[in-house]
Amino acid sequence: MRKFLLSFTCVLLAYVSHGQGICNEGGNILLYSNYDGGTLTIDVDENIPDIRIGLCSYESITVNITGTYAGNVSSVVYAGYDDDGTTAVTGVDDAIVDIRLYPAVTLDDPDGYGFMICAYDCDTDFVPGGCNTVDQLTNYFIEEWSDAALRFSQLQYGTWGGATLQMSSGGNCCLGAITSCFIDIESGKDAVICAGESTTLIAMGADTYTWTPADGIDCVAPCATVTASPDETTEYIITGTDADGCFGTDTIIVYVNPVPEALLTVSGDTITATGGVSYVWLQDGEVIPGASGPVYIASETGNYSVVATTAEGCSDTSALATVIVEVPQSISETDADLVYVYPIPASGQLIVQWDTETEITHIELYNVSGSLCYASGAVGIRILNIPTEHLPNGAYVLLLGSSGGKVMQQPVVVQH
Repeated sequence: MRKFLLSFTCVLLAYVSHGQGICNEGGNILLYSNYDGGTLTIDVDENIPDIRIGLCSYESITVNITGTYAGNVSSVVYAGYDDDGTTAVTGVDDAIVDIRLYPAVTLDDPDGYGFMICAYDCDTDFVPGGCNTVDQLTNYFIEEWSDAALRFSQLQYGTWGGATLQMSSGGNCCLGAITSCFIDIESGKDAVICAGESTTLIAMGADTYTWTPADGIDCVAPCATVTASPDETTEYIITGTDADGCFGTDTIIVYVNPVPEALLTVSGDTITATGGVSYVWLQDGEVIPGASGPVYIASETGNYSVVATTAEGCSDTSALATVIVEVPQSISETDADLVYVYPIPASGQLIVQWDTETEITHIELYNVSGSLCYASGAVGIRILNIPTEHLPNGAYVLLLGSSGGKVMQQPVVVQH
């Protein structure tokens, strides 16, 4: 282990000279350590998954974890001394916090102490005089989280003094800057879908992948290609790992646009649609050529619907609306006889109308079984309203007798 850390340190030295920053973009372990304790606020302002936070100090500390992505923190471990017994961590679930008082180190180092109590200098050759070396500090937490990697260390001697440190600002990069173990992950361009739809996302650059959050993701190992079906706009973090255990991350956003509600309002032969910015009209399931506005005037009786589409390209099809166009229909057109029957189909009533030259003596309405449904003597009348609201939907036959003995016949339909 010591041999490993020495070689590890050789890689590090080139990075110490760069000062503050992120020493491993692929890491998810954050270390904060000093001697004098105090109050520290850690602002988790970067969206990386599964964040682990390691803390160490000689004097008691109070650490508040806050920020937009504080929910990404999965574990917090304090390994140090606690001079007055007030060390505490707030801002995250207590279940993920573990306060350990001076546990044994995981790395024997003649320059450092045998128990975890404090570490405050990035110099790997520094003899801290009763505290731990940076090697011991880093090794303890790397051993604790062997499935993760160090992102940065933030070490200092004096009190935290109420400071707020942004995660994005990084730290001293004391140890762990093995850039050769960071790989590039590419997940492509952001996607746009309508609510209820799915999209295929593809990640490249590693052997296996995890997607965070897992909600709305359907994948089969190694999860390089997944189906995303989020209910709302979601940013996914993709963590890829190769055969050597090196990893990297990328993010992709799936934007979810709402689906409209296509509604129809019928007034006579005029139909008005709402819900979209463009429309396609259908009659009895067939597209009506050229009908694309929010208002359509029906020229014939039928079942109408509309497909409403938003500016974002999301569509909805309305329910069917039955429109009855009341166009009078003549059943006999001669010089002596001119009779009109409308509307067809009839709903609440069927109207029979004839001119002054025609003398109708009786009118009868039969159903298809031959049963008489209505009868009237019509002498002296020029218009007759036959009530049909009580009749079942279906086909009927209307018979009209004239004074000359002629009988005219007209099929009609009742539809409520």
